[in-house]
Amino acid sequence: MAVEHPLQGATDPRRSDPLAESERHVAELTAALSSRDAFIAVAAHELRNPMTPMMGQLDLLISGVKAGRYTPSQTVHRLERMQQSVRRFWKRASVLLDVARLNSGTHVLEPEPGDLADLVRAVAADYGEAAQRANIQLTVAAPERLPGTWDLLAVEQIIDNLLSNALKYGDRRPVELSAELVGCEVRLSVRDHGAGIPPQERERIFGQFERAVAQGKRGSGFGIGLWLVRQLAVALSGEVTVENHPSGGALFTVTLPQHAKGADT
Repeated sequence: MAVEHPLQGATDPRRSDPLAESERHVAELTAALSSRDAFIAVAAHELRNPMTPMMGQLDLLISGVKAGRYTPSQTVHRLERMQQSVRRFWKRASVLLDVARLNSGTHVLEPEPGDLADLVRAVAADYGEAAQRANIQLTVAAPERLPGTWDLLAVEQIIDNLLSNALKYGDRRPVELSAELVGCEVRLSVRDHGAGIPPQERERIFGQFERAVAQGKRGSGFGIGLWLVRQLAVALSGEVTVENHPSGGALFTVTLPQHAKGADT
């Protein structure tokens, strides 16, 4: 009588099950398609919305100029308002492109010498008028110079997104932006004086398509600003943290090496 080997007829754990492997692959593709569709839906919605007031401003300008209702200074004023709207739209489109590059792994950093203190003040100046209109006090604390080597566009995007987030969720209270050198690292901090962020929300808000929650209301926008901040900080060999300040409000801190890896120092 033939004796059956103990392993005969049994599944070799070292050999993958073709059906299970195929099901896993299908599940991954389905998840990727769902993520893509969600991104396209969010992008289409968020890029279409600002077009409405832009078209309204353009229609008013054209009809007013044709009817002779506007003086040259009034025409310039309306053109400047449209220019601001176009710039905001351009920033939204740029964020989408950055997200697409990060997701595909094609985002290449280009380190160059720069002054972080100058960059911080420049970004704050860009938000100065918007903060004034919203009656929000925006203050900047930075040394006269803070030289280093980074991908300056990536750092600018980090500051831009953190400031935008603070102005949006800070309950129209003061916002503070600061930069300092700590050893061989630079530390960027953005603090608002709003309601703060509950501990259970602090990891979630860095997820893609997630939005911060202020006073029980979920914010508007792509929901990728803080996700982009974290991705860029990690790409720059740094990190971002968030905590509630002892005196109230949320405090975001980004820590980066003063010089990018491989840069001549």
